[in-house]
Formats: sequence, C-alpha cells, structure tokens
Amino acid sequence: MDSVHSEKLLHLYKGLVEVSALINGITESEELMPAILDVARRVFKVQAASLFLVNGDGDLELTTASGDEDIPGKRIIVPRGKGISGWVLEHHQPLLVPDAYADPRFYREADRQTGYRTRSILCVPLTRKGVDIGVLQVLNPLERAQFDEDDLEAFTAYGNLAATAIDKLRTIRRQQEQQRTAQEFAIARDIQKSFLPQSLPQRSEITFAASYRPALNVGGDFYDVVAAGTDEFFFVIGDVSGKGTPAALLMAQSLSILRLLLTPGISPINVLSRWNEKLCGHTIRGMFVTALVGRIVPSERRIELASAGHPAPLRLRSGGVAREEAMSAAPPLGIIPVIPARSHQITLEPGERLVFFTDGLTESFNSARTPLEIAGIEKLLQENFPTASDVVAALERGEAAHRQDVTILVLGL
Repeated sequence: MDSVHSEKLLHLYKGLVEVSALINGITESEELMPAILDVARRVFKVQAASLFLVNGDGDLELTTASGDEDIPGKRIIVPRGKGISGWVLEHHQPLLVPDAYADPRFYREADRQTGYRTRSILCVPLTRKGVDIGVLQVLNPLERAQFDEDDLEAFTAYGNLAATAIDKLRTIRRQQEQQRTAQEFAIARDIQKSFLPQSLPQRSEITFAASYRPALNVGGDFYDVVAAGTDEFFFVIGDVSGKGTPAALLMAQSLSILRLLLTPGISPINVLSRWNEKLCGHTIRGMFVTALVGRIVPSERRIELASAGHPAPLRLRSGGVAREEAMSAAPPLGIIPVIPARSHQITLEPGERLVFFTDGLTESFNSARTPLEIAGIEKLLQENFPTASDVVAALERGEAAHRQDVTILVLGL
C-alpha cells in the first residue's frame, strides 16, 4: 500500500472518529444533522452531502443538505424505489455510482428541481434494528472525477454512525414525549382530584358513599353531593368525553358552573337546562358531558332525577334484588342549545338504595375477563349490604380490571 493511499484512508477514518464524538456530544437534531453532513463534506472532500429520511408515505424526503447545490424552498421527494437513493433504500445496499447520468437508476428530477449537476455519487442506506430510516449520500468529489471503492467502504461505516445518531435522537424524543405525557396525566389527575369532594354529607336520615378510580389514560369522571338545607340535597355524577388534560379541564369547568346553579328548590330539569346553556358553544369541538342530576328531600323519601346522556341508576332493594331504573335521558350537555330533559320521580322504601355509576363500570371486566355490563353489576349486588359503603366495596371487588375511569355513587334513606 503506497503512502498516498495510506494517508487517504487515515484521513477517512479520522473523520469517522470525529462523527462518533459528535454523536455522543449532541442531542438536538437541529445541530447534529448539519454537523454530520458538514463533516462528510470535509472528510470525503465533496461538493455536497444530503440526507433523505423516510416520510409518512414511505418515500424519501430531503431533510438536510450541505454544499454548493441550490436547495429550493419546496419539498424534494424521491419516490421509494426511484433513483439512486430509492434503489439503495429498497435493496439495503450501499452504492458507488461513477457517472450519475450514465446510470439508468439516477433520478434526474432532483437535479432539475435544484439546478445542480450530479457527476458521481456515494449513497448508503440508514437502518437500525430492521427499520428503514433513510439514505445518506455525498456528491461530486472535488479532487477527482469519481469516487472509488475505498470511499465506499469508509462511507458505509460513516452511514452506520449516522443511523446510530438518528436512532439515538429519536429515542431521546420518544422519552421526552413520554415524560411530557406523564406530566400531562399527573396534572389532569390533580385537577380531577382537587374538584372531587373530600367528604360527603352524612346525616342520620340519609347516607352517601362514593368511589372514584382513574384509568391509566385520564378521563373526566366526576361526582358531587351538596347540602342545600337541612332537608334538601343535590347530587350529580357525570363523565366528560375525551382523555387527558382537556377532559380534566372541561370537568373542572363543568363542576364549577354546576355548583353555582344549585340553589334551594331548583329542579334537576332546570339545572340541566341552565347547565347546558352555559356549556353549549364553550366546549372544545367534539367534546361533551354526560350527567345525571338528582334532588333529594329526605323527610318525604322523595328523589327527583334528570339525565343528560348518562346511564340510569340501579335500584337496590332489600334482599339483594337490583334492577335498572327505567328513565329517559336527554342528549349530553354541550352539543345542542336546548335539551328536552324529562323528570323522573322515585320514592325510596326503607332499606332501599340507588346505585349510580359511570360507563367505565359497565365496560370494565370481571375476574373471568369478560365485560361486566348491567347484568354483571346486578349479580354483584345479590346480597344484603349493611351500609352504602358496603355496596361500593362489593362493586370494587367484582370489577377486576378497567380501561376507563370508574366512578360509583350510592345513596340510601
């Protein structure tokens, strides 16, 4: 091996060491990608270097370029399998092209768009863990008419380092996105928790018990019980469509509005109507609220209900007989300006209870990994329960797994 050849190889592999250092020292693609191309131009002594990445359509899109070529503002797309870069990606093979215009695979459209004249090409595929990332190429050696096999061998190693760099950056971005998502969920859970009641009214003539269990993907379940006087209580259970922080924020907004509407003597129908007026036109597009509002007068054992798209409660009689209460429901809140709500009256007998829940309970799974549904809930309630809290506990035990928030509210007179 002559000294000139040895010196050339030494120069090439010093460049690889420099790229390796870049990969370990830069964590932003805006800095790393141009740096990789700049080093490629300098080490391989070329006019231009370019990086094409696989886009969402599976084609190659010019992402970064460094050199003498005039890159226009519009996107440069090379269809998969077309041109030198498309062939390299398709066949997962590095390629040395001594004379671009003599090679039928050469995609002349890229030159036409840039006004550049390509003579000789080195192009290598970028893959990591079996996934196609894109291709890296250098164009037109400065001191020679064309590239040679030594250039191709060194540039192939260079491409492997570039693929490692891109994969590293994508991994970092995924981790950052996961951290942001986790933070969003934590914020959403804190919002939900802060708006849910810390305790429920407890009187000798009426009892309440509730449970809220969030899913991994935060939703917008809520409930509340408000004493409007010594012989009047309001309660609500509901669910905001959607997940994450938007649902938690709408849940907080909805409960804040509702609490302002709950004045002594107001009927659940009027509550829903006014609540809907406040929400309609102010919700995020596609989001809505299902809710069931109740008013209780314990001395008369009378309960008045009104529902906006929410599941009907179960009426639990002594002896463990639970049946779904037959009641109509208006459309969910926040969709249409006026909702045709209807009132539903119930007089509870001694020992009877009402069991309210969100659809997360009916859509959860029992220990046999089958959906619980209404029939499964009724089966779980086939026994005598000393307290409302015992009813909640039985439903929690029977519901083995859930994908959505699950909220339960039980009352008894």
